[in-house]
Amino acid sequence: MKNLRYAYPLAGALALLSSCAVYAPTVPATPLLARGQGQLTASLRGLNALEAGAGWAPTSHLLLTAEAALQSSTTTETANNVTTTYPDYHRQLSLGLGYYRAASDRSPWYRAAVAGVGLASVNLYSVDFFVPSAFFPFPLPYVSGFYEARYRRYYGQLYAARPLGPGVQAGASVRGTWVDYTQLTFDGQALRPTNRFFLEPTLFMQVGHGVVQGLGTLGLSLPTRHEAGNPLDKRTSPVSGLVSVGVIFRPDLLFRRGAQ
Repeated sequence: MKNLRYAYPLAGALALLSSCAVYAPTVPATPLLARGQGQLTASLRGLNALEAGAGWAPTSHLLLTAEAALQSSTTTETANNVTTTYPDYHRQLSLGLGYYRAASDRSPWYRAAVAGVGLASVNLYSVDFFVPSAFFPFPLPYVSGFYEARYRRYYGQLYAARPLGPGVQAGASVRGTWVDYTQLTFDGQALRPTNRFFLEPTLFMQVGHGVVQGLGTLGLSLPTRHEAGNPLDKRTSPVSGLVSVGVIFRPDLLFRRGAQ
């Protein structure tokens, strides 16, 4: 491979830790809304991804959702005692349509199913090692270069939640995501993705009952296929954490008596 290089373990480990992947999942939206209610959300996923969302329940069982995400970071490469820093970004937007059953006197559970489609744009500089050991005593062979990707994201999601106490609701979600690349190149050459389907389970908690509420999510995005020995596999088939904290804004509660 023309851009095969060698790096010492410490520099290699730092470059690997600072890098991202071509596929970057969003935290699944889990609005707990009833007829006529709506919400806006803003959250921070990890240290460098901002996510925003919206939800609206126009009828008793119909749920509309929207998600947007922006992730930016830098990748650092050290070769021949020269360190270079490259900017990376991910941009995503998606829309969902779902069915829900709100909690009632007969059942405390809120249950929903959502299907959606999204668009994503990625620009990524990567450093990918052939030997997965940061403590290997010799210089490590690696390949580096630019990924450019555009893809559509099709997903289906089930989630449920119930109250744990006054102003606290907790639940679980599972989402399956199919990634359909319309462009995937590495240094200008077409690349075949090593995985297209991801399973994304999460746990979430919503705190508060006023206009402004809190939201926390913990989960994983898990690829269903890997190619052992392929140094580019971690870019199109990554295991990703889905950890976020954020706030929910409920505009429908603004003029309701007792909203805080």
